Amino acid sequence: MTAIKAHFDGTNIALDEPAFLTFQTKLKILIDDEKAVHEQPDNGKPNDLLSIFGKPIDMGIEDFAEQHDHYLYGTPKQLMV
Repeated sequence: MTAIKAHFDGTNIALDEPAFLTFQTKLKILIDDEKAVHEQPDNGKPNDLLSIFGKPIDMGIEDFAEQHDHYLYGTPKQLMV
């Protein structure tokens, strides 16, 4: 693993030194200072995903989890064993 110094400017992660990487190189970012990581600020707008998380809705479909591709994308139902 190679370490490259960078900083967060409030919007983007900016490299502090040149990095000669190939196109589409996947990166893993480790944060040195645990105090720097905090929860997303509450801007008064509900997060749609978080607002329904943990609130199951009975849709009356018994096999929804097993056949989700059928209900979401219209694929043929799969034979469940």
